[in-house]
Amino acid sequence: MKFQLRDSGLYCYSSEEWQRVGGWIEVIARTRLVDKRRGHGALLQWKNMDGVMLQEVVYARILNGENSRQVRELLVDTGYPLEPTNTSWSRLQRYLLEEMAKAQPATTVDRAGWHGSIFATSGWTIGEADEKHHFVGQLAASPVLQESGTLEEWQANVGRLCRGNPLAIFSVGVALAAPLLKHAEIENGAKHIVGNSSGGKSTLLQIAASIYSSPSFVRSWASTSNGLSAASAEHNDILLALDEIGLARPEDVDTAIYQIVNGTSKLRATITGELAGQACWRTLVLSTGEIWLSEVFQRLGKEVKAGQEARLVEIPVFGRYGAFDELHEFCSAQELVDALKSATRHYYGTLFRAWIECLTERGDELSIYAKGEVKRLTDQWTTPLMASQVVRVMRRFALISTALGLACRNYLLPWTEEESEQAVHQVADAWIKSRGHIFNKEEYRILLKLNEYMRSRRHSFAPIEKGRAEPPYEGFKRMVDGEKQLLVRKANFLQFFGLPTRYMREIEFLIQKDLLETNERSRGTLRVKVNGRFERFFALWPDRIRSYLNSLSDLDGLSQFPTLPSENSEVTENE
Repeated sequence: MKFQLRDSGLYCYSSEEWQRVGGWIEVIARTRLVDKRRGHGALLQWKNMDGVMLQEVVYARILNGENSRQVRELLVDTGYPLEPTNTSWSRLQRYLLEEMAKAQPATTVDRAGWHGSIFATSGWTIGEADEKHHFVGQLAASPVLQESGTLEEWQANVGRLCRGNPLAIFSVGVALAAPLLKHAEIENGAKHIVGNSSGGKSTLLQIAASIYSSPSFVRSWASTSNGLSAASAEHNDILLALDEIGLARPEDVDTAIYQIVNGTSKLRATITGELAGQACWRTLVLSTGEIWLSEVFQRLGKEVKAGQEARLVEIPVFGRYGAFDELHEFCSAQELVDALKSATRHYYGTLFRAWIECLTERGDELSIYAKGEVKRLTDQWTTPLMASQVVRVMRRFALISTALGLACRNYLLPWTEEESEQAVHQVADAWIKSRGHIFNKEEYRILLKLNEYMRSRRHSFAPIEKGRAEPPYEGFKRMVDGEKQLLVRKANFLQFFGLPTRYMREIEFLIQKDLLETNERSRGTLRVKVNGRFERFFALWPDRIRSYLNSLSDLDGLSQFPTLPSENSEVTENE
């Protein structure tokens, strides 16, 4: 059977004449997934009755199977003028299959983000590869990314008003840093901005969203954990903006924090009982709310886990005027907020495309640059006393500063690299001051109790030579190689420190710091013979403990966060 594609449509030669099958349609490429083993199909391009050109990838298993009606319905629903005859669809189906076999190969991707050197979205792909890449499902739903205005208009109307406002600059940085997670090899994370109502928090989200799309890009926390996981998968390698955590159910927040940051969906079974495929993603979350994470968990009767605090980093609003310090030409913070909200409704989406073009142009050097800058800033902003949980968070702050610096260097943002770095440093400083210390959460709690114990119980020990330590004594004291050691009865120790039955994780660092002596490593205790029989104690070194506590600046740790010198007197004053 012969086919001929004309400007007026597709024709088939039958009964010694050319008969019209339908409107103009062609197969642009023979497609398959990256592994070249699955997902074979065709990229179709057609013109509907309004003259609009449309594209979509259709799978061969559908086009050539029992469900081929789905392709027909797709074409007709989008306005393709299929001739109303009994043979039109079968002829068009045959034409598409024949053309697919002859077409040039191309790769399809089914989610946004990086695919090798290519960055794909439902609307465009940027980067160079051996084959063209096409997005599957362009017509299935409304696009996540949209554009309005020009980059210059965004810079003049949105970006300009961010200058002098650290939280606004920081919000832009979180948005720009999301596509760099892969190259910097940094885990997912969430930044949660907390403040009173009408303080400008939602405006910060809209600023960040304007990097990518319209204000509808911002999603609500009022969703199930499964819904938030689906949103995270859709926002692979791009920002996930979530507004008002107080609207979410506490149990959904509890689950979602781990799922979003871990980057994988729940394990599920298919109808046949087999394991279904898991969705995976990389994303940075920018969240807002009037309540702290601890308040969310109070509703559940639970405490916030240390892992959740490290994943969802809470940042208090600290501007002079709510979330802002600089009002520019406006008389009040409300006027500035109104101007930003109006601007983000008219100018959006263009910066992200320019940003991805900037990243793809750097090629293989991008990973080297990102890792190097993150390391440089992390080394500059951390000290040996900072615990691992804090350093992990500081690395994400460093990534945000790296993204801002690179964007400034390529003239995408209307402020300087120095102001970018200073803004991120101010936000990180606000986080540490709000946190109150630079230790792991479990360690900090033990240190506070240890400090209290050494002050209140230092005289509550009997010499071990007496062989008896009845209440009010806590245990024994003795000299070991000229150094005093306190032997605290196990029950007394666990009760004072509020430790669970399985306590090793909480006291492990005391052993590592040589503050606690043990000859039973799995228990953390010291087995000592008293009055002819062995007893178990927690053995503390009081002089070492005092020396260590004195080195921690009264446990606040804030003096250990290095300051960033700046020639900008206004920024220094704000700090």
